[in-house]
Amino acid sequence: MSSQLPSSWVTQNCPAPHPTRNRALDLACGKGRHSFWLADQGWQVTAIDRDLSQTDTDTNQAITWIEADLETGHWPLDDQQFDLIVVANYLHRPLFEYLRNAVRPGGTLIYETFMVGNEAYGRPRSPDFLLRTDELADTFADWTIIAQQQGPIRAKPGDEITAIKQSIVAQKPE
Repeated sequence: MSSQLPSSWVTQNCPAPHPTRNRALDLACGKGRHSFWLADQGWQVTAIDRDLSQTDTDTNQAITWIEADLETGHWPLDDQQFDLIVVANYLHRPLFEYLRNAVRPGGTLIYETFMVGNEAYGRPRSPDFLLRTDELADTFADWTIIAQQQGPIRAKPGDEITAIKQSIVAQKPE
């Protein structure tokens, strides 16, 4: 199991799986912190990342691991659809259209990553990897926005800023 805790944005906004609608995708899963957490909640998880060598892929039968480079221009999941897609700390804008298609009607997207302004606090610093103000809300404007936030991240109120992030929970129209 991953030693990193899942993002509080994900844990606080994740819907419960339904017995017949329980397929989740953890896109750019890294070491699997969200994959393991989602599986523990009852989701059947597909976890994809370009490098799974540091991930314990043998510990949970509810997770299907796929090693693939998401930035080649080839979408490795064909026409699969998911009830939930989670993306955390990853941005490759050409994938937005694939994500829109991969969420089944009525499904949910939970997305959280760094935005402009983060360059003052650490990586990433390149505009290629930083969302513009309101970019997620604009990209998914035709979906139902359940929750969104953007701006400074602090461990707790009054603490120093550790990052600048943008987050959204959006439901695809039926």
